[in-house]
Amino acid sequence: MKKYARKTIKVLKKTILLAGKSIKKLFDTWPKAFIAVVACIILAYYPLGGKMSENIDRYSEYNFELASEKRSQAVEMIVKLINREVNENLWTPNLPFFFPAYCLDNMPNFQKGIIRGLKGLTAGLVKVVQCGENKEDFDNLKNAAGLLAYPENVWLASPTNKLKMAPSSSSQYRKARKNLKKFNDALEEEKCFWVKDEKSLRKLNSVVMRGLRASERQIKNEIREGNNSWFDTSADNVFYLNQGRIYAYMEVLKKLGRDYKQVLMADGVYQDWTVMLRALQDAVELNPDMVLNGRLDSELVPNHLMSLAYYVTKAENVLLKINKQLDGENKNAD
Repeated sequence: MKKYARKTIKVLKKTILLAGKSIKKLFDTWPKAFIAVVACIILAYYPLGGKMSENIDRYSEYNFELASEKRSQAVEMIVKLINREVNENLWTPNLPFFFPAYCLDNMPNFQKGIIRGLKGLTAGLVKVVQCGENKEDFDNLKNAAGLLAYPENVWLASPTNKLKMAPSSSSQYRKARKNLKKFNDALEEEKCFWVKDEKSLRKLNSVVMRGLRASERQIKNEIREGNNSWFDTSADNVFYLNQGRIYAYMEVLKKLGRDYKQVLMADGVYQDWTVMLRALQDAVELNPDMVLNGRLDSELVPNHLMSLAYYVTKAENVLLKINKQLDGENKNAD
């Protein structure tokens, strides 16, 4: 019995001794262990967190019924897209470094493109709408266009002075959304008037054509300057920024076609309108795993920017044809 007790005590002493050495070794090396743990967390935090946060939302099957035909479906679509990006989805272009989505670049560029497209369309509406003496209702539309022009990357600090507090980008876009909703209410209440004729549609088409030309210039400039390098690191930024803008045009123009359906049908341009929308849809559906800016004569490396530019040019040309038809050029020729 005593012999068994001695063996048990000996085993316990040995176990305690080994545990003490392990604890001492851990304390001797804890800074290295701590650094290793932090490094592992960081390496997993950004890639995994960013992947979980990324959502390049190309959904295009929006169908909704308005309470009144006097309201605009195009304005309602702008309101819906703003709400989706700043309330339903995560607004990523202004996130600080401690968010895992900070490491993303494709989604932020796509979202920035959407807002830039909506800004141009909202500014275009200012030129075709009248509100008479209802200055407040007209100011809602003007202010919405101004708020959508607010920088996309502001979180808490001013982009020009980091020590100065500033409203966040998403908060400004939420205000723009509220103003657009009030403007649509004013249309329903006939406080503002939107004459849907050939002249106003040409103006709005011209806004989109200017935006498409700007996209085309930026894309072709990137093709020219970037496809001589082994790997063009800015190609994906240019691709998704302009694809986001094209997506915004496509979604709003679908609803604008409903607002102007009578004009499109009467002037015989409805089929061309659908061709233009199909070109924009083809541009939006481009979804490569990696955006490449290969040489134009390359048989191995594709050029996704050139594919995007092709559909942009096609949509722009069809819109130009539509505007000429609305202007009466083809009718006069007949």
